[in-house]
Amino acid sequence: AALTDRSPSTSAFPWYRGPAFILLVVLISVYAVGTFIGHDGLGAYLINALLWVSLLLGVRKITNSPKALKVALGIVIVGVVGHVLIQRLAERPAYLWNSVASLVFFSAVLVFLVWALFKAKRVDADTVFAASAVFLLLGIVCAYAFMLVYAADPGAFSLTEADMADPAPALLHYSFTTLTTVGYGSISPMSNMARMISDLEAIIAQLYLAVILARLVSLEIEHSRRAGGGES
Repeated sequence: AALTDRSPSTSAFPWYRGPAFILLVVLISVYAVGTFIGHDGLGAYLINALLWVSLLLGVRKITNSPKALKVALGIVIVGVVGHVLIQRLAERPAYLWNSVASLVFFSAVLVFLVWALFKAKRVDADTVFAASAVFLLLGIVCAYAFMLVYAADPGAFSLTEADMADPAPALLHYSFTTLTTVGYGSISPMSNMARMISDLEAIIAQLYLAVILARLVSLEIEHSRRAGGGES
């Protein structure tokens, strides 16, 4: 499937209708739902609905192939059915299964977008939104990884008793403070696995910002150079 190349002159969408911008809005919504509603009950259904939308948008960003979109839609249907069955039948906490599904699919969207970014031929609004979405995805993916670590070892993080009742919002907050290297210190990694993932998240975030900034700047310089050469 060919990668899409949506420059301002050829884009089929205004900047606010492009798949990357809509995906960015969806990811911000995922963060808001996870923070204020939680990952159980209604929150779980809303997060998973947004997850499936993000998968379709991630595929839409990198390809115009109807076959690829049909495959993604098939995954969404399987995921919806599986989520309903898990909510009805699972004996273990529902957030564990939600975390597994979310980690897999958000990671898939992350790979799609990174691929699109490094295949881009020039910088446009959709490219910038895609780069921003990747940064948010890093934080969300690591948050779900932290949830799995916590499910395996409840002592992996220094959570309060209130946070232990629904650890997802606290770990989502912890992931983004780690991603941005703010480090409030309100939550700390206690196990080796939690520390390793935290370190990797901080390192990858800094490398990503350096690499993607250099990539976007070089693309814009190259485009300006070609445009200038064409005008002379």
